[in-house]
Amino acid sequence: MGLLQNTSTVITATDNTPLPLDDILEHPVPIYQFSIEISGKIVALFQTISSMEASRKVEPLVVGGENDFGREFPGHVSFSHITFGVGLTTSDFFWKWMMAGSTDGYAISKDFTLIQRRNNPDPDGSDVFPVVKRWNFKNAFPVSWKLSELSLDDSSKIVIESLELSFDYFVLGA
Repeated sequence: MGLLQNTSTVITATDNTPLPLDDILEHPVPIYQFSIEISGKIVALFQTISSMEASRKVEPLVVGGENDFGREFPGHVSFSHITFGVGLTTSDFFWKWMMAGSTDGYAISKDFTLIQRRNNPDPDGSDVFPVVKRWNFKNAFPVSWKLSELSLDDSSKIVIESLELSFDYFVLGA
């Protein structure tokens, strides 16, 4: 579609959309304390998360005769894009997700869970990297995907420098 490509449609996942691979399992490691889970599978591990933000607009109201203060009423809540940094995966899932629909002017949305882990074991030793928090994101789609340098030293892993996702909203999960 060239320089004037307009992606104006976001569709939900269907049977022919990119899915995480069934034969690859990403295991948490101490330095990667965040993971993305899609369809019950961990698809990537990350070291940093930025721009995870919710903000509420306020509607001001000026009341005649009240000169000492103004009133504000709560308005629309919006969410910024979330950016994942220094990621590790062995799958081409994010590339396929990013490119799905790109030539036809649409993006594919998926729900995902962001999992934060603690890198010290439980006292009883039952879980080496216990889950601290989960956030459930709804209707996300990739906005930007950037790889770090590729090297012959470790060609089996894809190191993601940054991944930016747009989404409708998120909730704190269990």
